[in-house]
Amino acid sequence: MTEPVPPLDQRRLRLTSVLPVWVLAVVGAVLVLTLTQKDSFAWLLLVFVLCVLVSFVLQLITATKDGLVERISIASSGSFVVVLVTAVVLLAR
Repeated sequence: MTEPVPPLDQRRLRLTSVLPVWVLAVVGAVLVLTLTQKDSFAWLLLVFVLCVLVSFVLQLITATKDGLVERISIASSGSFVVVLVTAVVLLAR
């Protein structure tokens, strides 16, 4: 049986495994806003799916089961908010 991860390490794991997903979501959203003129929502969906996949991969790389669901939820929720804001901007155009 594995030992629980200390809280300080949990915080560090959250930062190292969630922040890159959010950065990817922001970069993808900016690219969709600037480069696409047709099928923007399809590209935006692709950005979100890529963010969710990257969040799963980053969690598998950490190989720590403590807080796994929380970290995936935080990463996916943050990506969803970025994509949602981008979709609203696209609708307003």
